[in-house]
Amino acid sequence: MSFKRYTIALLASLLVLFVLNAAFNRIVDPYWFFQDPEIKGFNLDKPRFPRNERLVKPALLLRFAPEAVIVGSSYAEVGLPPTHPGFTDKGRLKPYNFAMSGAFWPEVYCMAQFALERAPLKNMVLGVSGTSASPCPDQADYGKPDYAKLLLSKNAYDASWETLRKQDAKPRITREGLWYFKRYEEKIQNDDDVAANFANELREHFCATPERNVEAVDYRAVHNAPALSEEEGRGLRNLIRLAIKKKVRLVLLNYPKHVFYYELSRQCGRLSAQWRRLWQVVALVEAEAGAHSDLIQVWDFNGYRDANGEQVHAGKKMPERLWQDSGHFNHEIGTIMFDSIYSGGTAYGSPVTRQNFDERIATSERERQAFIAANPWLHSELNELARLAGFGRK
Repeated sequence: MSFKRYTIALLASLLVLFVLNAAFNRIVDPYWFFQDPEIKGFNLDKPRFPRNERLVKPALLLRFAPEAVIVGSSYAEVGLPPTHPGFTDKGRLKPYNFAMSGAFWPEVYCMAQFALERAPLKNMVLGVSGTSASPCPDQADYGKPDYAKLLLSKNAYDASWETLRKQDAKPRITREGLWYFKRYEEKIQNDDDVAANFANELREHFCATPERNVEAVDYRAVHNAPALSEEEGRGLRNLIRLAIKKKVRLVLLNYPKHVFYYELSRQCGRLSAQWRRLWQVVALVEAEAGAHSDLIQVWDFNGYRDANGEQVHAGKKMPERLWQDSGHFNHEIGTIMFDSIYSGGTAYGSPVTRQNFDERIATSERERQAFIAANPWLHSELNELARLAGFGRK
């Protein structure tokens, strides 16, 4: 064979391999971008979609054109159910959970701005973890699919094989973007596993010298918190103005946390600062929303409620639990959150205004006293978690 024929044959072989690789990745569709075919036992579950949301979710948002969108970090991606009947106006609005794991406020801000600008929204739920503005990617590039990564990359090839191997009936993520995170993780099934998982999540929140018998903070000092400056609040102001302009109902969430987190915040002297930050957000929202208060609301789910106080030693496997760790709640919690927001069906959480802020704090204090009296395991389990996290306590 001549060198010319050899070169042509080699190039043709390489081209065939590229085509076969692209066809294989297209059919298996490990990142759930193309969404056909979807065959149970073959590729219906997508184990590699989680952690790869940034590759496909912006493009899917443009393709789906949802009218009800959830934006935030993994707390929202794991816990907030996009198909809730109140959120979707009894199914009349097409939903999507556009939240992403590991998303800090600068990215969340840009995601919310992108969704407000590019989707025909009626409802948006936004997990608020900041207020500032940040530079955002060009919207045309942000929503553009990267077909090289989707079809030709080694990562896509590896993800396709993993997809074929892990059709094990353990759900990872829904078509509407809800992520199950560690809920079906085989290594977290008994109480000791759950305790270790909680301790790992809480490690950064423990302090070396906690105060057990902390008196209630004088929360009247919250009112003295300075208003956010123009620069500090620019991002949240931009989103509120854009929502009003587009006539989108915007719900700003203060995520619930497990009671362990609240108790550590108190013991380590952080609780007052957390209330002050919420006060600053509420003050900014009311100043900006003005006559459009029907469109813009702040909802707080802080508190020692039964829903926030699931016991580690409850004898439950992870799939049956309400909480995966101190921050990640499962969609059952998100459902009662949305019941409160959209249906008024429960007493969980509350819209927060400057007028009811003091009562919100007082309610939280009363709930704490009642919860501690009814649940003597709280501090013993918290001490166990402290030891597991490397903080010795008696």
